[in-house]
Amino acid sequence: MTNLNEQDWQKLTEELVAIEIPKEALQQARIKAVEQHRLSKKRKRRLYSVASVAAIMLLLFVASIRVSPVFAQTMAKIPGFDSIVLMIGFDKGISDIVENNYYEEVGIKVTEGDYTLTLQGVVADHSGMTIFYKLESPFDLSDWRITSVEVSQRGIPFGVINSYISSQSGDRNIHEDKIEITSTDELSYDNKKFEFNLSLTDVAEAETKFAVPFTLTKPIEQPKVYEVNQTVVVDGQTIDIKQLKISPLRAEIRLATDEQNTMRLLKFTSMRLIDENGEEWGQLRNDSGGVSNLEDGDVSLFLQSNYFRQPKKLTLQIDKIQALPKGSDYIEVDFEQKKVLYAPSELDITVQVPSDNTMEFTYPSGGWFPFSNIVDQEGNDISNNLIATQFSRDSPYITAVSTFDFEKVENPIRFHINSYPLYLDGKVEIDIPLND
Repeated sequence: MTNLNEQDWQKLTEELVAIEIPKEALQQARIKAVEQHRLSKKRKRRLYSVASVAAIMLLLFVASIRVSPVFAQTMAKIPGFDSIVLMIGFDKGISDIVENNYYEEVGIKVTEGDYTLTLQGVVADHSGMTIFYKLESPFDLSDWRITSVEVSQRGIPFGVINSYISSQSGDRNIHEDKIEITSTDELSYDNKKFEFNLSLTDVAEAETKFAVPFTLTKPIEQPKVYEVNQTVVVDGQTIDIKQLKISPLRAEIRLATDEQNTMRLLKFTSMRLIDENGEEWGQLRNDSGGVSNLEDGDVSLFLQSNYFRQPKKLTLQIDKIQALPKGSDYIEVDFEQKKVLYAPSELDITVQVPSDNTMEFTYPSGGWFPFSNIVDQEGNDISNNLIATQFSRDSPYITAVSTFDFEKVENPIRFHINSYPLYLDGKVEIDIPLND
């Protein structure tokens, strides 16, 4: 599991012994861990069985990660721990998942050629799935790349994959990552048999493919749904807050914008749920819906989950809403003529067309990559025609040089602005009507 030699273990042990964890905070964590476990096992006479002690130790492990960044950093050095340590540190919903034993260990190992893939564990609910895996090789893994990844049922893709690196071991022949699966529709688990498919290519362009069947055994929790149906007005712009749906992995806020609004809302860059004790569950950092583009119609924004809590009160707070006047929220370029046809003059941006397949765009820092989608003359989405983008920074500006494949595309091309550091004046604060 760990791939650490005796010398590494000795060094790691010395680091752990030397860590000073805040005593008062850890004492409170101990009390909470024991009390939480006692409540969950109150009907059983033998509280301190081996399983009970193990459960309490798991709660203390999670608590120690929360109260001591140094402890978390040290534990993350152990292969197999780093992914879950990082998730506990960044996402309180994942912390609750671990504490409540909702994380399902898989532990399936498959070797193909010079590579070994270990499917470590899964967290699944009706909003999506998170899969932890590890790749090992006797060779340096820094020059390989994943060419495809998919989770399927009977050959049919299950949800939409959103993958990003969550951790990289200091050992160059070990790589750990997690795969995020999301869906706009509620996922079904009538069939709990899946296949994890991953293909990678090394520096010599040799391809290695993995197909790892796995079956989930734990029950899948149903989401908690709260109908909100409240309308708010922020800086003259109407927003309908429709529903809050809380699943173990994430909380989903469904809302819509009014077509009569004079501004197009771009991103909600600050959003949180707050309980009666003032504890916050904020926006997900790496979720595709964590900061979302808003067109007219229903959209979903995602927060950390408090699924395993029983709050007496929940308040939704939203502020720092990016917005641009309608009609000043796009750039139009004719690449054949190497000409910018339209760029909003009131925005602090500069657009140049160096060639028939490149565009240079300079904009103020403070937002993410500025384009949400790209459409051709007929209104067809051609965002996939983007080949690559290179960024450079000259504070307070960022310059992005993008290369496209527009060989069979009708000009002009329109780029809808996805992010710009211009905000509405005001915020949203509403109480969520909790079900009795």
